[in-house]
Amino acid sequence: MVSMPSSPRRTLMEPGHDAEWARLAAEKRSALTPPPDTPIGQLLRRGQDLSAQAVGLLRAVERGGGSTRA
Repeated sequence: MVSMPSSPRRTLMEPGHDAEWARLAAEKRSALTPPPDTPIGQLLRRGQDLSAQAVGLLRAVERGGGSTRA
């Protein structure tokens, strides 16, 4: 039998994790920001690919009967 922890596990959704959220945001920004010397054509292709993904996601949500508006 597995024993349950005496206190609930803390998550990032609870208050008091501002520093961790800031670190995660900085990592995400760094990963998503292309280098300054990235050719324009590559940036355009990346933008077109992201747009196509967004359209696909929207269509999937609509097919599933989900609402895209709050």
